[in-house]
Amino acid sequence: MEEYPKAVICQLCSQPYTDPRILPCLHSFCLQCLLKELERQSVKSFKMEQSQQNSGVVKASQPGGSKEGSQDGGSEEGSQDGGLEEGSLDGGLEEGSQDGGLEVGSQDGGLEEGSHDGGLEEGSQDGGLEVGSQDGGLEVGSQDGGSEEGSQEDVSEKEVKQDLKCPACEFHVSISNRGVSELPQHLHLGFEAKVARYQFKIARAHEVPCDACIDGSSGPSVGFCCQCLQILCHPCSEYHKRNRSMHCHTVISLGTAVTREQLIPDKLPAPSCSFHRNEELNLYCATCECLICNKCTTTDAHKDHTESIVIPHVEAKSERDRIEMWIARVQKRAKELDAAVDVNKQVLQQVEASKEKAAEAIRQAFEKLRSILEEREKQLQSDFHNLILCKTTGLSLQKEKFEKMSQDASRYLDFASKLLQNGSNHEVIAMKRLPSTQLEAIFNKANIEHLVPCEHSDITVSMATDSVGDELLNFGDIIDFRPSPKESIWKPMSPAIVNTVYKLKVKARDSKGQPYPHGGVKIDVRAELRPIANDQLTSHGKSENHWDGTYTITLTPQTTGPHQLHITMDGQHIKNSPYDLEVRKSKLDYSAGLGDRQLNVNVTSPLCIAIHKKSGDIFVGSEANCIYVYSKDGAEKTTIGSAGKGLCQFNKPCGLDIKGDELYVADSNNHRIQKFDLSGSFICTFGRLGKGEGEFNHPSAIVVDFNDRLIVADHGNSRIQILTSEGSFLVFIDRSTGLDMSNICGIALDVQGNIHVVKRSKNYGWINVFTPGGAFVSKHQSVAKPTAIGIDVEGYALVCDEETKSLHVYDITGQECSTAIKNFITPKGIVLDKDALYIVQIPKFTTGGLLKYSLQHSSTSVSKVPRRN
Repeated sequence: MEEYPKAVICQLCSQPYTDPRILPCLHSFCLQCLLKELERQSVKSFKMEQSQQNSGVVKASQPGGSKEGSQDGGSEEGSQDGGLEEGSLDGGLEEGSQDGGLEVGSQDGGLEEGSHDGGLEEGSQDGGLEVGSQDGGLEVGSQDGGSEEGSQEDVSEKEVKQDLKCPACEFHVSISNRGVSELPQHLHLGFEAKVARYQFKIARAHEVPCDACIDGSSGPSVGFCCQCLQILCHPCSEYHKRNRSMHCHTVISLGTAVTREQLIPDKLPAPSCSFHRNEELNLYCATCECLICNKCTTTDAHKDHTESIVIPHVEAKSERDRIEMWIARVQKRAKELDAAVDVNKQVLQQVEASKEKAAEAIRQAFEKLRSILEEREKQLQSDFHNLILCKTTGLSLQKEKFEKMSQDASRYLDFASKLLQNGSNHEVIAMKRLPSTQLEAIFNKANIEHLVPCEHSDITVSMATDSVGDELLNFGDIIDFRPSPKESIWKPMSPAIVNTVYKLKVKARDSKGQPYPHGGVKIDVRAELRPIANDQLTSHGKSENHWDGTYTITLTPQTTGPHQLHITMDGQHIKNSPYDLEVRKSKLDYSAGLGDRQLNVNVTSPLCIAIHKKSGDIFVGSEANCIYVYSKDGAEKTTIGSAGKGLCQFNKPCGLDIKGDELYVADSNNHRIQKFDLSGSFICTFGRLGKGEGEFNHPSAIVVDFNDRLIVADHGNSRIQILTSEGSFLVFIDRSTGLDMSNICGIALDVQGNIHVVKRSKNYGWINVFTPGGAFVSKHQSVAKPTAIGIDVEGYALVCDEETKSLHVYDITGQECSTAIKNFITPKGIVLDKDALYIVQIPKFTTGGLLKYSLQHSSTSVSKVPRRN
């Protein structure tokens, strides 16, 4: 609408926002608009599924024991979410209602019947915001999600996710059965919309009836109360001046211009609780992640959350600091993006400029080719005509000669025949042998001439049309004049040895990923080796151009430890650069076992382990359904998650891996993968119980490869799934490879990205090796009861054995070369980092659950950490 600022207009309804809710993508929409959009998308999805079923495509059923026509377990026929009454779109709503806690006709939680203004009750004394429902699917006065009789625990047992696609950017949002009401409210935007709405009403006050009168029939409106936010007629305006409780209110004449500042109090009041009337939301429950009032702390929903209830400004300060930190980072990155955009614009302009030049070059090439073909045609036609002339001339002359000889022979025969028939003996003698002499002469002459044509009639035209045509089809080529860095590759190297000279071979690729065949281009290819700890340049490679699309870089590592190898072409990183590279003093040697034990930390029932390479922080998944985080020295830092089925909750986290600053968790008994940042903040989740693509049955392990793909051991489905980092399915590794993929115990990657899978069978274990694309490479026998596998940087496979309670080491050929450690209790997980090996085991008495060993024989004191309760 043109009358309102664009910033306060909802994109769906084109009206000022009413109770705006924020999606994870940071787009905001009215609550009612989101409800309608969710219903529209659900109906569209249902129709698509019906269409696929009618066409013979059978899809996996939705989870939960739903009745016929239901889209989720627990819902009645026609319902779209568990626990809904007929016609309801959100759990716990009364018939016809579209949001928990609304009376019939209400469009927002906390409004009276007929109200259309989100979060503000007309006629309120403080002009503040009243917050709508804190929890989708609640009845007014209820402090717990669900229906009147059901508890929050009942709802969580039937937790179901609906997928909502953001109408603005198509970002996928997972909506629980509590509905869109659980999305955060955009209070500031709602207030701005409120202000804009009243500015609009004030500007047309002569058309707007009095807000305070019952029937609005007391005459035209003449004033506006800045505290009550009401349009007033003359009697009501005078009453404001005489009323004891309102005489201090500021009533502005409608003839006066009203500024935005006059409509906004000096200090915005705290939002009001929708469950306890006139109570301010002055507390924050960190467990439920919502604002509450003092009375809410005594309700069943929050009475057990005493330790997590804080004053809002405490939590707000922490979040503000975090936002400011990320603002600074993103501002820097935004400048880099702007610079990248400028470079792209320049390249785009250059591409546009070269377009006509390239088109003209193609036209000239084919014009020249046509000219050559036409010239060749003329030459062939001339040669053909000359050949025909030569043949016809020779044959014509020969023909005339033969005709004359034939005539002479006929004449001689006629004369001789008549002489023999009519002549006397005297006459024959008198001829002095002239007839016989002529006959003999013509006979011999005809014999000498070889009475065959002097030319043959066959004329063959050989044009080689097919072969030349094939060459013409491949004539010319469109060459990306410079190789594409993002497609160019190199062969990853094993761990490097310090002060050793290495030759790195880089292969250039064009924009299609094909080998770059043209080596006559000067490309600036560089290699830089930087320690992860300080990111300072320690080694710089010297590049050699072989002029055939390949380059050799000579590099000598100068320092030990974890590094990142940056390989660039003309300042742009090649594919997968920078690479993680370990620089060691010497090669590993397992023949004498491992080095000293450096950590002995007691952890409750550990299941798996992951290491953040940059910080050295240790993440341990536990049967206590949480993830313990320790510093590199073994000091306890924090705990991520709790038991349950919700977001940031686990039911047996069996697998962990870290890529960059993101933590991936295989939440086994919840049949899904969850992603967090390293502080434990939830990012997203994907997967559900099933056998289809992207569905799991007790995922037991997870690793992230060099291309940020997720390699997941789908234990219950006897397969490996490869997914993108956002959870999109890529490929299966299953029985189609010809191997038994049941009872997978662990997965690990080598430096080439090959996937090593350890599994149990009836009498012994196996290690199966696959390429990054899932093609089978090799397999070899392993320990009887493997529990986990790790691959070091030199390709050795380290396998934990539950039966012998030891760690076995296999070389790259599959031959066992060492039993490195014995006398474990029950080893459960293993990970290698730098020069150390970490193992988690089920603790016994005072024996630790997290152990760290050096991979070099150095004497390091043991750091003991108190046992976790």
